Amino acid sequence: MYLLSLILGLSLLLWGMKELRQGLQSFAGLHLRRLLLWMTATPIRGFGAGGIATAFLQSSNALIVMAVSFVDAELLPFENTLALILGSNIGSTLTTQLLAFPLARITPYLLILGALGYLFISKRIRYLFLAVFGLSLLFFALSMLQAGMAPLADKPAIQAFLQQLGDNHLKGVLAGTLLSALLQSSSATTGIVMLLAENGRITLSTALAFIFGANIGTCFTAVLAALASSRAAQRVALFHVLLNVFGVLLFLPFIGFLAQGIAFMGGGLSRQVANAHSLFNILSSLLAFPFLARITRLLKRILP
Repeated sequence: MYLLSLILGLSLLLWGMKELRQGLQSFAGLHLRRLLLWMTATPIRGFGAGGIATAFLQSSNALIVMAVSFVDAELLPFENTLALILGSNIGSTLTTQLLAFPLARITPYLLILGALGYLFISKRIRYLFLAVFGLSLLFFALSMLQAGMAPLADKPAIQAFLQQLGDNHLKGVLAGTLLSALLQSSSATTGIVMLLAENGRITLSTALAFIFGANIGTCFTAVLAALASSRAAQRVALFHVLLNVFGVLLFLPFIGFLAQGIAFMGGGLSRQVANAHSLFNILSSLLAFPFLARITRLLKRILP
């Protein structure tokens, strides 16, 4: 029974992400594309546009695949998209922060509100109700995952695996990478890690290792999208991979100190995991931003 709850919860989590993304994309429509084309004219504009657009799309993958497509179609030079990707890493933290709120009691009402609004409102605002429906599904899915994970996490083999991860953060990074690549969403992976941490199955430092890996795993979609694309589009995908690998290499040696700092900030474990996810993405992007010109030259050498 718990396995059914786990599978159903995971399916609803991915469905909720899809509906949330589709609702916000449809509401924004062509205006988002025009905004992106205008906002990527300078690195500062691109940085801001990436954060705002990803907050709307609720998927950094969607924005980065869009950027790969724009570059491949020669609508944008690849240099313009690098700042966009930095901003998208920050915008992607919004979903994780929302998931940390305890909204289980009002989730059924939000589901009904979102479904009714989408079904009975004919104007474009109906897509905002679809986004509300998708967000509600996320919260409902997390409660189902919690019900499914509780007995599963009590099994000796699972406990031994999680305990092993606690002693080896590199294995946690690899596990997070694989899970995020399979789910095609770092936010979904972070939601699962929140539940494990909240239930005491993994430590905060292990949760951080999972999150680091999740940011690498989420690059998988962009890499696939760029395989049959132009050299310029492949540079965009490579930059996305290098950015997240750079962040992991930078923070992994200090994971213990980072966990202590996050715990000092307070809040429940779910909030601490969400804060760690946000901090990782924000710092990685801000540290890389001043070096965009050099990174551009490096990418041209790697993929001439």
